Amino acid sequence: MALIGGLIASGWQQQRKSDSGTADALLAAPLPDLQNRPHALEQYRGKVLVVNFWATWCPPCREEIPHFIETQQRLNEKNVQFVGIALDNPMDVAGFVREFAVNYPILIGGIHESDKMRALGNATGGLPYTLIYDRQGQIREKVIGGLDKDRLERLLTPLI
Repeated sequence: MALIGGLIASGWQQQRKSDSGTADALLAAPLPDLQNRPHALEQYRGKVLVVNFWATWCPPCREEIPHFIETQQRLNEKNVQFVGIALDNPMDVAGFVREFAVNYPILIGGIHESDKMRALGNATGGLPYTLIYDRQGQIREKVIGGLDKDRLERLLTPLI
């Protein structure tokens, strides 16, 4: 039994190391914004960072983004930063950002971001997918599917 427990713990530690490397790679890799200027998520280290993988055609994404906009505005002074990574056509994303008056950075992701998303716990690649980093750059929460306002608050409060 101790051997099995040790193997399970060892596998868990390997997964945590793998997650950490992929999480760091996501923070370090520059992604283009809607003006094609590169931005690395690393610039937000020291803040609570909410990274949301989404698309304009995704109904749960469209439902949660207004909560993100409101929460970004309300918690900006508490060093909370939302960043959207759109896995979508940049023209569609630009229209969506204008329509919803998105008040946080939107970056355009490609196939590599889809792979990173899968490596970080979203094996099916479903959207939306949200990662919440603490101020030290460690992932504290992974959420597959839409986030409502109450759950978002519960996840962010201990990190603020």
